[in-house]
Amino acid sequence: MPEAFVAANHLMFGPCLVSTSGARHRRGRKIMNPVFSPARLREILPILYGITHEMSAALSASLPQKATGVEVDMLKILGTTALEFIGQAGLGHSFSASQSGALEGMKQLLFAAKRMMIPMQLLPFLLRTTTPSFRRWMIDYIPLPDLRLARDLVDVMDNNSRRILAKKRETISKGDIAVLEQIGQGKDIMSLLIRASDKTTLEKLPEEELLGQMNVILFAGTDTTSTAVSRALQELARHPEIQDRLRDEVTKAAVHGDLDYEALCILPLLEAVCRETLRMYPPAITSSRQAMKDTVLPLSTPMIGVNGMPITEVSVPAGTIVHIGIKAANTTRSLWGPDALEWKPERWLTPLPQAVMDAQIPGVYTKLMTFIGGPRGCIGFKFAEISMKVLLAVLVRDFVFALSEKEVVWKLGQVEAPTVDGTQMLPMIISRVSSVE
Repeated sequence: MPEAFVAANHLMFGPCLVSTSGARHRRGRKIMNPVFSPARLREILPILYGITHEMSAALSASLPQKATGVEVDMLKILGTTALEFIGQAGLGHSFSASQSGALEGMKQLLFAAKRMMIPMQLLPFLLRTTTPSFRRWMIDYIPLPDLRLARDLVDVMDNNSRRILAKKRETISKGDIAVLEQIGQGKDIMSLLIRASDKTTLEKLPEEELLGQMNVILFAGTDTTSTAVSRALQELARHPEIQDRLRDEVTKAAVHGDLDYEALCILPLLEAVCRETLRMYPPAITSSRQAMKDTVLPLSTPMIGVNGMPITEVSVPAGTIVHIGIKAANTTRSLWGPDALEWKPERWLTPLPQAVMDAQIPGVYTKLMTFIGGPRGCIGFKFAEISMKVLLAVLVRDFVFALSEKEVVWKLGQVEAPTVDGTQMLPMIISRVSSVE
């Protein structure tokens, strides 16, 4: 990871997977890996269903009884739902009483960080040469509005995390009955980390790292899930025939109630819709890495240099920052064919092009770079995938989605987001399935 990126993450979140490197990062990842295993995801699936059904019921109640279609901002609904996913399944805490404030705070922090990209290049030097107290003094006295906004938002996030962690430790110390009575019933990610950390000194996460992991889980998991599902619903509205087929698939499969983890994972069209959406619309379209030593990158296809000679590899000196085009890799025609820029879930229902199979794409997720790969690959990609499937399975079963007449423009940022006249929102026309059958 580029030094400036790691340093900025350290100041915003504290020590965590996106702000540490080397042995410390490997140790943290080793401790975190088990809490995102399929076995753990099976345990938190009922939590995700409960939140989604509550959201669906509230959405249904907001629609007039005889209305055939009402415009609703789905981005706002999905954002608050994704935040509650992270809150209850990730932290064992409900944000229901203060969702809008938490969401707005995270968005403001993203915008402030984006506007400070140039000053952030100084962070690695400052972290190496100054003390935390001096850095805090600098932040308090440098007259940059965005810097002070980021300071205030980070303070709020840190104070909330400390309060949640203290309460969770207190509950765990009271024994199993108290744990079962709390949100998440002790199956949430942070409860598992705390118990695992308390059992052994060899793999113990220090208090500051537990707080850092809490901060980054909350920050990284909310917008990515809500924007991915927003993209899927928008495409399903553009392709009503696929929406109808998906509704038929999930309705028939869930005739006896919510699908368990295995059943949810084997629905072919739901899987195809999720994969195709994440292929076409990765929440982050680029990522960066910094070479720690001199290396050479082989090219899958030679380029012709200005001298007319083929170039088969690129030398990368130590310290060089390499920008990875996630969306470019996911949509290049040389791999995916002439329809690479079209949203076509059916491509996943037949064998993929041989070029894709031969490319040895290093992503952790199904021949895609959406969640990157290697030791810095997204550790929570399975949680993101199952969250997306639960939301789509319930929403498409309960509602019919159509496009609004308002022009929606997706704007680049840390995460792509839909906007109308500059305001983040995704207006869609919603009807109950029962009202159109």
